This record gives sequence, C-alpha cells and structure tokens, in this order.
Amino acid sequence: QRDPLDEKVVLLVHYLLQRYQKKELITKAGMLRNVIQMYRNQFHEILKRTSEHLELVFGLDLKEVDPNRHIYVLVNKLEPSYDAVSGDYGGVPKTGLLMTILGVIFTKCNCANEEQVWQTLNVIGLYEGRQHFIFGEPRKLITKDFVKEKYLEYRQVPGSDPPRYEFLWGPRAHAETSKMKVLEFLAKVHDTIPSAFPAWYEEALQDEEERAQARAAARAHTAAMASVLHARSDKGAKSQDEERASTSQAQPRTDHYRRTRLDDKAILLVQFLLRKYNMREPITKEDMIKQVIKKHKVHFPEILRKASELMVLAFGIDIKEVDPTNHSYALISKLQRSGDDRLRGEEIMPQTGLLMTVLCVIFIKGNCATEEDIWEVLNVIGIYADRKHFIYGDAKKLITKDWVQERYLEYRQVSNSDPPCYEFLWGPRAHAETSKMKVLEFLAKVHNTVPSAFPSWYEEALQDEEERA
Repeated sequence: QRDPLDEKVVLLVHYLLQRYQKKELITKAGMLRNVIQMYRNQFHEILKRTSEHLELVFGLDLKEVDPNRHIYVLVNKLEPSYDAVSGDYGGVPKTGLLMTILGVIFTKCNCANEEQVWQTLNVIGLYEGRQHFIFGEPRKLITKDFVKEKYLEYRQVPGSDPPRYEFLWGPRAHAETSKMKVLEFLAKVHDTIPSAFPAWYEEALQDEEERAQARAAARAHTAAMASVLHARSDKGAKSQDEERASTSQAQPRTDHYRRTRLDDKAILLVQFLLRKYNMREPITKEDMIKQVIKKHKVHFPEILRKASELMVLAFGIDIKEVDPTNHSYALISKLQRSGDDRLRGEEIMPQTGLLMTVLCVIFIKGNCATEEDIWEVLNVIGIYADRKHFIYGDAKKLITKDWVQERYLEYRQVSNSDPPCYEFLWGPRAHAETSKMKVLEFLAKVHNTVPSAFPSWYEEALQDEEERA
C-alpha cells in the first residue's frame, strides 16, 4: 500500500504541472490549501520528494523566488541545442524522461535492452501497459513517439527467438544532447558530480573532445568551400583549352579571400539546413531568420544565395522554394537515387557533393582521371588520402573501395604501368543516376557561369543527353 506522503507527492506533482502549463502563480499557501491540507507538518518532506520527481521525470527545477511570500517557479533545466526538444505533452517538458532513458542507454555501453529501460522507468512510476497521468501510455511514447522523432532507435536484438528488443540513441539525441550532459543529469539525480563515475566520465570527456574537433572541422570545411566560391575568377570561365592545361577550374586560388559577416551567416545557415535535412524537418524562411539570420534579416536573400552555392559545392544539394506563399523550402540531392538506396553515412552528412566533384574531374579529364588528378582537386577542399576526414572518415577507402563496391566508380590499374598507377572512370550506377550535363551544371555553378561557357564539354554533354533520350 502506498505511503500517504507518496500519494501527496503524486497530487502535488500534478498540481504544480497544471500551474506550470497555465503559467499561474505557485505559492506555498496554494499548495497547502489545495493539496497538502492535513499533512502541513510534513510539507517540507513532501515538497522535497516532489522536487526530486519533477527534476528526474520532467527536467524541471522547483525554486523559491520570494522567501517572504513563499512564491515558487518551475524552471526547465535542460536546454538542448537549436530549437529545443519538441513535442511537449500538454505543455509539460518531456526532457527529463528522455534524459533518463538516454542515461540508461549510455550506462549500458550505449545499447540497453527493453528490460533494463523498464526497470528504471518503474522506479519513477512509469509502467508498461499502465496509463500515466501525464504521458498517457508509456510504451507508445518510448517505442513509437520518441523513435518517430528520432530521439531513440528501437530494434530487435539480432538472432533473438522469441524476439527481444533494445534501445540506442537516435540521430536527434546525438545532435541535441551529449554524453556529458546526460552524465551531468545522472549525477544531479544521485546528488554527486560526473567524475564520481570514472569510466563513464572518461567516455563523456572523449565524446566532448571528438564533438569539439568535429565542430571545428565542420566550420573549416564549410569555410573552405566559401573561399573556393569567392576566389572564382571575376572574368568568368576561361577558354576551355586554358582550363584543360591545368585543374584551376576545380581548384581556384584562395589566397586573398576574406570572410565577411554575411559569409559567416551563410556558413551557419548551411549547418542549420544540414541539420534540418538530416532530421527530415520542414524548412521555412521564418525559422532561418529566427534561428540563424536574426538581426541581418534585411540581407536574407544574399545570405540564402551564398548558402545555396555552398550547399551545391560542398554537399551536392539544391535549396528550392517549394511554397512561395508560406516561404517553405526543400533540400534536393543532385544525384537521383535508384530505389531506396542512399550513400553510406548520409544520416550524418550527405556525400553527394564529394561524389559529384570526383565525377566532374573524371569528365573534364576525358572521362578517365588518374588518381593524382583526383587527389590534387580533393586536397584543395581539405580531403587527403592519408588523413581521416571528420565527415567522410577514411576518404581513400571511401573513394577506392566503398564507391567502387557501390558501382559509382570504376578503379583500375593503368595498363603497363610499373610501378603500378591507378585511374578512375564513372561506374554503371553513376551513369544511371546522373549525367554529364548534370555534372557540367555542377561545375558551372562552382564557377558562377553557365554550362555553355565550356564549349566542348557542353557539346559532349548535349550529345550524351540525346543518346539518353
């Protein structure tokens, strides 16, 4: 039988959440009159347990802001990056519950079985098959809603019969929180500090370091794309013979490029758009101005134009306005996928731009490019054969093995070469999913011109279009 004080705790939690939802004043007098009643001598104990429950389940901190009049407020303690955790239930933050589940997953070596998750949730009053007064049916919430929102991944344990299931962090959890934030949450629940859990603390520190490196590399990568765009010749494309004499069309000089404040906003907008792309979330002008552009909204068209160029060059993605009335946009890959296939790793960052760059080099080198030709161009945008890249990982493996296995590229030894040299050609899947004209349009966009500015390549691309028709 439940302790009477526990009954009061449940009632007080309910009462405080209702006040929080309606943005009504919370006072000690109101709590005593409406909930505590004859248990006023145990008020402090009931309030302490209630505070712990609010923090653990909802991520809310109960604070007394006026000791004289005993006025309290509820503060959302956990602020995820960008636009916060969505889908509040009736105005009640779900952050605390989600952080609890993420904590279980983290402490179970980043993969927790269903039994382990329910064992923890039972402790805080959530049971499978039993309606919760705030969250409704908990099983639906954690196995469907959180999964649909990409906070959790829910999958069958391989080879389990009868089937058993396990939870992992979803891509949105990785984007909006971190192992250190989750560990800080757990430490707070246990009234201690993160370093009190040495093994988890070390793992969280390593995760923080990797995230910092990735953020720095992302800024550098996108800035490098910006410098490539701004360093294009003001005179437009040179004659094709001059272009063939060097790879300057694919690797313009970047010596004198200076970033402006609008360039910085364009780089931030690219990262915002990629995040929306990865989360499959709608993109609106209103969100772009509110989250990124802010006080520079008068320059929105110019910033969007710069960001569009970066998206095409770096990631092979077009930004298209699909609803001029509501100013909503869509991100469209320049590579048309067959079936449901996508390039490996696209949940993290699309690789289409890199593939289009490689296909472009092959095309302008007479449809067959040496390995040296490819790396000469890729080095300009910070991708090296012997260095791990923050997006693509082992770029050499990606280009010479993964894309070859996926039939986007053909990689073969140059005939009679000794020592052996290698060259690249388009693979059958590249021929099926893109075309010489699309690749030439990509190249023209990089040089702020039109495909016909490269006469012989344009003629070859037109002929290819005719043959395809």
